[in-house]
Amino acid sequence: MKRFAAICMGIAMFAASCQVLPDGGKEGLRQGGLQLRIALFYNDVPALKSAALPDTNSFVLTVADLTGKVYYNGLYGDRPESILLSEGTYNVSLLSGDYSVPAFDSPRWGAEVQVDIVADETTKVQLECSQVNSGVRLNYGSHYREMFGTSPVRIVQGEKNLLYPVGEQRYAYFPPGEVRFDIVTDTETKPIFKRTLRAGVNLTINLDASSDSGESIFEVTVDTQAVYETEDVVTDGTFFEEDGLTPRTAFSVEAAGQHVGDTVWVWGYIVGGDCTADNVNFFTDSIASTTHIAVASSLAASQRSDCMAVELSKAALRSQLNLRDNPQLKHRKIYVKGKVANYLGSWPGVKNLIEYQF
Repeated sequence: MKRFAAICMGIAMFAASCQVLPDGGKEGLRQGGLQLRIALFYNDVPALKSAALPDTNSFVLTVADLTGKVYYNGLYGDRPESILLSEGTYNVSLLSGDYSVPAFDSPRWGAEVQVDIVADETTKVQLECSQVNSGVRLNYGSHYREMFGTSPVRIVQGEKNLLYPVGEQRYAYFPPGEVRFDIVTDTETKPIFKRTLRAGVNLTINLDASSDSGESIFEVTVDTQAVYETEDVVTDGTFFEEDGLTPRTAFSVEAAGQHVGDTVWVWGYIVGGDCTADNVNFFTDSIASTTHIAVASSLAASQRSDCMAVELSKAALRSQLNLRDNPQLKHRKIYVKGKVANYLGSWPGVKNLIEYQF
């Protein structure tokens, strides 16, 4: 990972040829032995670890073929010295623990890869583990406390939820996906907003009640495994579902893609430019184009499909927003109003930009 500290959990797998079949094996069936080890890799950037990785021996290792037949499922530390496998393709996965139930202080790491086992050859595969669930932390502002006292927020995902008390400082971890935030008072529970959580992204929301200082800001820290994002949300205690009618209720990039042909507000982080039908320059090089920017709902965006290209057709808007002349806009959160239409490929983008806000 360029310029960022990273710990990569690697699995080196060796498919050793076997000249003798195990008892009961079919004659002529060519098998290999699968041997595994975990190695840690560090780059030369100091790590900014916020959560220690668990004991790797407690990771759950699963080896299965493409039909789903499992050849090993258990703790990595309890694995046999060698797993005999027939020639073929196998899914190998490693997971630090279950993350289907929301809980505090429970980041989970894992990875999955397909490996081809070939008899009489040694197969080596490196598996990089990253955070697979999503973290959420709430900071309650002074105006919130004045309006709602110690009323907590319940974070709801489907049929599961977790109460986040005022004063709590830990991250609550959820499976990736949409969550709803509800204020829980003595008399009622009221939904106030929704967010889509992404794997490997730990989001801090500064939640406050209505005031004159409601601009959205963010800051980012990248550490060994996860992206950290901070966002300000100001509420008056009423629910604001995304409808694209105002900056406050702007569509996310994902939601806006369902409104092709409509002129709406869309929010996102400026993650790059120089978009093509297949790629985005995520600041890996100097931005060359002044005609558009790329926005995404998360700073962890890494694919063209994660992004919307925003056309800068008007001269005034182009001079204010193009990244070649305004590099300080990198990673800013922006709200844009324009027509959702396919742009720079078959991906939905924002054309005919009317106005924007930071």
